[in-house]
Amino acid sequence: MYSVIAFGGFQHKVVPGERVKVSKIEAAVGDVVTVSDVLLFANGDTVKVGTPKVSEALVKLEVLQHDRDDKVIIFKRKRRKRYRLTKGHRQHFTEVLVREISCGPDKKSVDEKTAQRSRVRAQALQRQKIQVKKPTRREKVAAQSTEK
Repeated sequence: MYSVIAFGGFQHKVVPGERVKVSKIEAAVGDVVTVSDVLLFANGDTVKVGTPKVSEALVKLEVLQHDRDDKVIIFKRKRRKRYRLTKGHRQHFTEVLVREISCGPDKKSVDEKTAQRSRVRAQALQRQKIQVKKPTRREKVAAQSTEK
C-alpha cells in the first residue's frame, strides 16, 4: 500500500513506516501532522487517482527531526573576465515518519516497534550534532572566583 501526497510544494510517494524528508514545517518534534492532499492511493490491485485529490484519503506523518541538508556549492564563472563567484547553501528540512495511510475502509498503519526505532535513530543523530563548547579563559576565571 502506498500513496502520493502533495506536501510543501512537492510530491512524495509514501509507504507506512518510511522516513521522508520534506520541506521544513513549523511543528514540534513528536507532533502528528495530517495530510489530506492525497493525489493517488494504491492498495494492491486497487488504484484510486484523484482529480485533483482522492476524497476520504488521509496520511498521518509524525515529525522526527528538523535539520539542514548537505551543502550545495554554487559556482559561476565568465571566461576571460576574471569573474568567479562561489556560494554555498544548506536547505532546511523536516524528517517525518509515515504513521498511517487510509482511504475510507482501507487503512494501514505502522507497528509501534518500527516507529520507536525511527524515533531513537533521529534522537541519536541529533546527539551526534551537538557540539560541546569548551569554556573560554574568561568563563574559567569567573567560575573559579564564584567557587571561592
